[in-house]
Amino acid sequence: MHTLAMHHTLVLTEQATHAAPETPFSVERARTIVQFHVACRATKCPRKAAALQVLTEAGHLVPSASHPR
Repeated sequence: MHTLAMHHTLVLTEQATHAAPETPFSVERARTIVQFHVACRATKCPRKAAALQVLTEAGHLVPSASHPR
């Protein structure tokens, strides 16, 4: 039986899941991406970086200057 955590682990090992999107995410999708890529560093994961950018531009997130993601 597969749990959600196991599914995340399997999917996150595939490089395609970390690729930057071709079109910007919606705010709702960006929230999901950030939650799904919680273990990723935005400096290493273009997909999480793109999602964080959408949330920042929408005013839903203020990036920390002292703790980069």
